[in-house]
Order: sequence, then C-alpha cells, then structure tokens
Amino acid sequence: MSWTWFFLLEKEFKQFFRDPGLPKMAIAFPVLMMLVFPFAVSMEIRNINLVVVDCSRSEASSLLIRTCTSSGYFHLVDVCDDPAYAQRLMDRNEADAILTVNADFEKELGNGSSLPVGIKVNTVNGTKGSIGSGYLTSCIRMFVAQYTAGGAGAQTSVSTSSPSIDVSPKYYYNTYLDYKVFMVPALIVIAITMLTGFFPALNIVGEKETGTIEQINVTPVRRSTFILCKLIPYWLVAFFVLTACLIIARLMFGYFCHGSLWNIYLFTALHITVMAGLGLLISNFSSNAQQAMFITWFFTMVFMLVSGIFTPIASMPRWAQAITWLNPMRYYNDAMRCIFLKGSTLTEVWYDALGLLAIGAATITGAILTYRKTS
Repeated sequence: MSWTWFFLLEKEFKQFFRDPGLPKMAIAFPVLMMLVFPFAVSMEIRNINLVVVDCSRSEASSLLIRTCTSSGYFHLVDVCDDPAYAQRLMDRNEADAILTVNADFEKELGNGSSLPVGIKVNTVNGTKGSIGSGYLTSCIRMFVAQYTAGGAGAQTSVSTSSPSIDVSPKYYYNTYLDYKVFMVPALIVIAITMLTGFFPALNIVGEKETGTIEQINVTPVRRSTFILCKLIPYWLVAFFVLTACLIIARLMFGYFCHGSLWNIYLFTALHITVMAGLGLLISNFSSNAQQAMFITWFFTMVFMLVSGIFTPIASMPRWAQAITWLNPMRYYNDAMRCIFLKGSTLTEVWYDALGLLAIGAATITGAILTYRKTS
C-alpha cells in the first residue's frame, strides 16, 4: 500500500491535464479576475446626471455649479429655474440628482446664515443615490470653503482671538482611497473559492458519469486515502492561481503584500481544504455534473454575499452576522485583507485560522464519511 498514494496522485494529475477545459480555466480565470474585475467592481460612482435648479442666477451660484461639475463625478444635464421640469427629468431617469439653489442664495451666503440649497437624489439605485448625495455634499462644502476664503480679505474686522480647529484626516493602509487596493485581495479570495469549489465537485461526479469510479470502488483503497488524493492536485492548482494573482497585482497595479507571503499561502491552504472538502462532499450526493454545479454555485453565492467582501459585516442585521461565523470566506477574506493591506502577523489573525481549521475538519470528515464504495 506504500505506492497507493503515488499511483492515485498520478491518476488525478493525468485526469486533470487530459481535461480539455480545466487547465485553460485555471490559467484564464486569475488573469480575468485581476485584469478586468478591479476596474469593473468598484464603488466609485462617476457620470452622475445632475440637474441644477438655479433660481439665483448669481455669480455665487455659477461658482457652485462649476465646483460640482469640475469634480469629475457629475455630468451636467441642464440648468433651469423650474423645479417641476427638473422633477420630470428625474422621473424619466434622465437625472440622478437635483441641486436646487434658492433665489436669495448669494445674500444668505454673505450673511453667514444657513445655506439655502436643496439636494434631491434618485435612490432607485440605493448605492448610486447615497454615494452621489455624499459627493454633492462634499462639493458644496468645498464651494463654501473657497467662497469664504475668497471673501476673507474684505472682512477686516475679524477677531483673531478665537481658536480655530484644523482637521487633517489620514487614511491608513489605503492613503488615496483607491478602491482597487481594497478589492484586489477580495478578488483573489473569490478566484480561489470558485476554482477550489467547482473543480472537486465535478471530479467525482465526472468519474460517476464515465464509469471509472467503479474501478476504484473494487480496489482495497481506503476512503480517506482516496479523498485526500483528490484534494492534493487542487492545492497545487490553487497555489498556482494565487501566485499568478499576486504577480499580476504587483506588475499591473504596483500592489504588493505588506505582510508575510507564507501567511498568505497558509491561509490559502486552509481555505482550499474547506472548499475542496465541501466540493467533494457535494459530489458524493450528486448524481450528475449539472446537479453538482447548481449546489456548488448556490453555496458559493451565499458565502460571497455574507463574507464582508462587498458589504461590511458590521452593517448586516444581527441574524446575518451570526450566519457569517459559519462562512469560510469570512475568515479567509478577513485574513487576506489584514495580511495584504496591513501586514498583520499570524498572532493577530489567529481566530481566522481557527475558524478555517474547524470548518475544514468538518467538511473533510463529512466527505470521507459520506463516500460509499459500492461495486
């Protein structure tokens, strides 16, 4: 039995490379994820259609409009003085935001009283509406700061005894708030999860459909040996994908891992164990490839949506936060971002390793126990 592992691994590698699609997918998938998705998957909203209801028609209102449009986030659709017309544009989805400037805008601005402007956003797309409102509010604040600074020379009787507060924010780990920096580790997590989830799920099902599994079932090979030999090739495939993603991130975007690469590969190995074990567990209960793909896709999508990749876990309801403790992508995503962006050590993300170990032990044990050797 000492050569059993060798021959089983040889069989698995030959079976993988003889497949016409799997080797190509293992190469093309990380390239697609790292070269296309960082630009497509972004929370930075641009080209927001803006309509300005300018009832003031003053120099100050013109400066406010120029401040908003020069930010690069807004596309000025129209400047009018009829609120009803602007509302009709929003109802026809031709306007995402309406900025209303009242008639006494310049006068009230000079008096230092409340700013007479109104903001209305189209929240059919909630993300675009909330982010667009934030952009518009920031532009108005920028305008007020510029206008106040421009008129400071005319105010000679300004008291210098009152203290001033100067706030200078500093953004750690992502100085320029580049969303691609935040998403690159998450995209690596998605790539590893999908490949190591789908490939093992289709492996045993494929052997069931072709009939080669019956030749294994009549041999004295133990179930644990058979399942573990199924996992090892996907470890190597996932390590290749991870290495390719890290190289692309470095060469194309200039991003590099601030922490230890050994920790990245360690957490990847733990996550592979979880997902490959889950894929083999699914394949044990699936009778054909279509059924295995559907079940794997279902679990992968659920894992992705409640992993904190796109939506912070702290923003979820209590019941959803409780579900995430059973989600392996939660631990892997948290560890990847902490190590890649912050340079965290293993002692700082030990709880993520513990979570992956627990779930991985459960999936591997389940895959071994549910595999039935029938002749």
